[in-house]
Order: sequence, then C-alpha cells, then structure tokens
Amino acid sequence: MGKDRFSKILIANRGEIALRIIRAIHSLGMNALVVHSSSDRELPFVQEADEAFSLGSGSLAETYLDQSKILGIARKAGADAIHPGYGFLAENAEFAEGCLLEGITFIGPHPQAIRIMGDKSRARYRALELGLPLLEGFTGSPGELAAQADKFPFPVLIKPSAGGGGKGMRIIHRAEEFKDAAFEASREAENYFGSGGLYVEQFLVNPRHIEVQVLADQHGNSVHLFERECSIQRRYQKIIEEAPSVSVSAEGRKLITDSALKLVRGMEYTNAGTVEFLMDDSGSFYFLEMNTRIQVEHPVTEMITGIDLVKEQIRIAMGDKLSFSQDDLQIRGHAIEARIYAEDPMQDFRPSAGTIEKFLHPDGQETRIDSGYQEGNRIEPFYDPMIAKVIRHGTSRTDAINKLIDSLKGIYITGLNCNRDYLISLLQTGLFTQNQIHTRLVELESRSILQAYQKSRDKLAPEILLAAAAFISLQPDNSGGKSSSSPWRAIGYWRLLPEISILYQGNKHLVKYEAGSGRKKMILWLEGAAYHASLEVRSQEYYRVRINKQVLSLRASTSLSEINLDIDGHMYTLRRPDRLDERYIKLSGKESSGPADRIVAPLNGRIIKINIKEGDKVEKDQPLLLIESMKMENKILAPHKSIIKESHVSVGEQVQNTQLLFTLDTNDRSSDQ
Repeated sequence: MGKDRFSKILIANRGEIALRIIRAIHSLGMNALVVHSSSDRELPFVQEADEAFSLGSGSLAETYLDQSKILGIARKAGADAIHPGYGFLAENAEFAEGCLLEGITFIGPHPQAIRIMGDKSRARYRALELGLPLLEGFTGSPGELAAQADKFPFPVLIKPSAGGGGKGMRIIHRAEEFKDAAFEASREAENYFGSGGLYVEQFLVNPRHIEVQVLADQHGNSVHLFERECSIQRRYQKIIEEAPSVSVSAEGRKLITDSALKLVRGMEYTNAGTVEFLMDDSGSFYFLEMNTRIQVEHPVTEMITGIDLVKEQIRIAMGDKLSFSQDDLQIRGHAIEARIYAEDPMQDFRPSAGTIEKFLHPDGQETRIDSGYQEGNRIEPFYDPMIAKVIRHGTSRTDAINKLIDSLKGIYITGLNCNRDYLISLLQTGLFTQNQIHTRLVELESRSILQAYQKSRDKLAPEILLAAAAFISLQPDNSGGKSSSSPWRAIGYWRLLPEISILYQGNKHLVKYEAGSGRKKMILWLEGAAYHASLEVRSQEYYRVRINKQVLSLRASTSLSEINLDIDGHMYTLRRPDRLDERYIKLSGKESSGPADRIVAPLNGRIIKINIKEGDKVEKDQPLLLIESMKMENKILAPHKSIIKESHVSVGEQVQNTQLLFTLDTNDRSSDQ
C-alpha cells in the first residue's frame, strides 16, 4: 500500500491539526504541503508548510470539501500521500478511494473500513457480529424514522449516520417532538457531512463517554493505547478530555480494550482509530461508534504513553511494522486537555467570530499548546471555533487538574469571547474534582458552574477593578490604537481631561485623577473616595499594581476603546466611552440586544430557516429563525409577545452581528409582563 518512502505529504485540512501534522512530517525529514482557503492564507499552518496551494474562496464545499480540487493539487504537486487530519474529508471513503486511484497513499484505513464504520447501521451490525455490547438503535431518513417514532424506547438520541463531532445530534424525549428535530438534525448533517441520513439509538440518561485509542499496521499487528475519558461535553462536543479514565477498573479496562481490539482485528483495520463506548453507572459499557481517524484529543494519549500518534500514522501508511508491542506500553501518570473555544458560555456557548488581538500563553515544555492561530488572525464563522488545546501531564488526576488550571490562567486572549474562564471554573467544581462526571454534566450544572464563576469574580471589589482599569488606561503608552501618526495621540489629548469615564457592565463611572511623574503613581477619585495607585512592576502586558493596600498581579492590554484586565483567571473587559463612536457606546450598554421594536442578529452567520412571515403573531421565546455559525445552529427567539411588522432577511443570506432581522409591532405587550 503506497510507496516505500514518502518525500511529500499533502495535508487536506487546516488550523491546529494541519500544524500538528506539519511538525510530524518535518520530524521525519519529509516535505509538508498544504491547501488553504483564501481566508486562511495568513494562518500559521500556511506559513510553516514547505508548499502552499490556494483553494480559492467560497463555501466549504468549494474549498476544503472539494475532493477533485484537492486531488488535482496533490497530483500536480507530486505528493506521495495525503493526510486528512480530522473532520472535513478524514472519514470520507470516496476521497480515500480517489487517493488510491491517483496512486497517492491515503494516510488512514482502507476505504471499506471507513465506509462501514462511517455508516452507523453497518457499524452497529459489524460490532454485533463480533460480539460487542450494543444499545437498541434504528436508522433511516428523517421521514422514515418519524413514521416509526411510536416504537422508539424514549428518550432517544438522533445522530448523523455519516459523521460525528456532535454535529446534528438531538435528544428527544417524546414521539411528538421527533419529526421536527429529525429534519433539523438531517439538515445540519447534510451541511457538514454531505449526507442527511440519521441514526437513532436508545439514550442513556447520564453515561460516561469512554474511548479506546488503537493502532494497527499492515502486517497484522495491532495494539491499544489505553482509554480516554471524554465525558465533559457541551452541545455534544468534548471540551475536556483525560487519559486514562479513573472511572474504569483494571477489569473494566481489560474488557473494553479487548472489545476494541476485537473490532480492529475482525475488520482487518489498519492505521489509527478510536473505538468509542458509553458506560453506565454499573460499569457496563456499550459500543457507540468507531472514528477512523486521528482524534482532536490524541495529545493526552501521547502524554501517558510517549507515543507520537501522527508519526505512527505516517509510518504505518509507508508499510512499516509497529515498532512496539502491547507489552511495551504502560500508563505513565495522568494527562488532561481543555479546548479553548471562541464562544460565550454566558450566552449558551454562542460562537464568537472576530480577530484575535492578543494571544499569550505559557512557554516551556510543561504546558503543551496546540493552536492554529496567532495574534492578528481572524476566527471565521465558517469553521469550528476552537482556538487552542491546552494539555498538562501530572503524577495523578488531581496533580494534572491543578497544573491545567495554572496553565489556563496563563492563557490571555482578547478581541473576542472565549471559554477560558468557564473552563477554569468547571475544573474547580466539586463534581469534576471528585470525578462525579457524565456527558450531561455541563448541560445540567452549567448554571451552578456559572454562578460559582461569577461569585469568584465578585471577590474583587468593583471600585478596585475600576481604579485599576483607569490607572492602566492612563499609562503613557496605553493611549489606544495602533497608528503612532495620530495627531490626537501625539499631543496626548486625554491629558487635557480632568476626568475620564469607564464603562463596565452597562454602567458609566467617572474617574478623576491626579498623576505623578511618569504616571507611575496616581490618585484616583471614584464616587468621592480616593484610591492611591502605584505601578510596582511591569513587563509588556504583565503588571503588578497597588491600589491603596491591595496588590494586584495581572495582565492588561488596551485598544482604542477597550481595557482588558486578566486577574487570577478572570477576564474583565471595560471600555472608555470617550474613545468610542456612538455604535459602540450603544452596544456596550444594556441595549445591546436591540430596542423592543426590533430584533438584531447576535452573531455572524447564515440564515438557514425562517419560521415566521410578516404579519404573524408571535409569543415570547417562540423560535423565529435559525442562524448557522461555526457549524452550529443557533435559534433566535422572540423577546416578547408581538407581531412581525417587517422581515429584513431571507433564507441563505449571510448576516453580520447586530444586523437588523425583524421589525416588530409591540402594541400588544401588556399580557406579556
């Protein structure tokens, strides 16, 4: 299979996984080729590749999912092999076959294995043949499944037949809810995987998600690299992963890994794969699916085994035998990974597109940071919103958790919302530290996690925060903006003001100040009280500031309008209204959701469904339309009882954050108070 030795490997992917594969390719002395969309041309993976080829602009179907375009580039560039990464074409049997027809090695399993495991019903049948434990399940089109919904053992879980990653998944509790949910799931699956087929299985209420990493060469040798615990998920997507699982006993580990290898050997599977299981409270486990690719969470397995999984993939594809046996593998300590997403946990994890203005993270070997972005890069609404993965290794689970929290506190991202603070709060919650976890923990406990997070934030007195923000904003080189040619900045226009205003959580606060030499010491007056501020230490974005008797160690950055302070794992964003135009002043306050007579888009995205028309009466919280952003469907709800006076958008239209969607007639709102 393939050539003896590779010289050039093309990566049919983007972002952090493309960068990860490039580094593995280079470590083996080979050349890395990449393809990229026009919007990705400035990303690090393009800069680090030996050769880069543009896929042009357009939708995913016209770029990263365009098989003929990618194969044509690989052929012309003289690529010996293609590594698909994860997502996109990684589990597309047709693409794997296309590689073989071109004489290009596909770094992954044989197309037939992809085809069987990619079809939930066929995968289930094969697992049943090989004796793996299974839950009750059904397969078909949305219409076919809806017709037999009365027979289902509710609650059930709807999943796409052709993909994973949480896309298109729905939990349904009653038969009457099934039809609409099935068609929504099918549409989302069609958009992401190119197939709208669905699979329905019995839903375990609070299971654990346990998966086994496997490797198999072309000479009949196969091994497992133990299990991962991936139960912490939001929107059916993992956000924290661990290896090994402390929930699995030694006996359970043998049973689950033996089952995984039984599937691998029964299918004559080759290359890397992950066999996924659900485990109930009793410790019984059930086959879920097999992912025929490298996983996002592969670093935790690498950390506890010392095996470079991507390099092993390449070696296997070249026909090499595994260089180690099962007996050579042992678990070394505990590893844990957290995924940093561009999203707002306070708004139901709504995706947040935008430009990364600042991106700082811990250096050194103790913290592993896998990211596809750097400062100045833009998170586009077309792709998954993951910014980075942060991975730590420890002697025990508790040690690894504490180290990961420290590393997350060392992450500093501005320019868009991200879930870093939420992850820290989640890792500190008792349910997580005591390993009382399951796949619905985030869904069921998110409110208490957010409350704990808010309580922790509130330990910092607001007047101290405001004084610190004003003090840092008034430092000589924090006058905002990027261009040094501004005449206003050249004369220091703010020095003419006896006071400045700080906007925080929708409230404007006036701060008077008196500055000492070099502005390293100031007296600030806030609501009649004096605050003595002094700058003790500064190194780029790192500060140690004394406000009266309280010393704050923090990181800070300022733009024209924003002041971002990162204090003990909490990011505080404040604004200077004297540096804002009217649009930003409105959006910074409580009116950011729009006036009562209009509904605006809360994020960038594409309109995929409109449920109402002009003249319709709508109730509070009634779904009005769906916006697809970063491969997630976001329901826009009516804020109150009203009548749709005018619709300003249509299906298929791309909308921007704050763009007007509907104008409302709000005359009949009295009964909604």
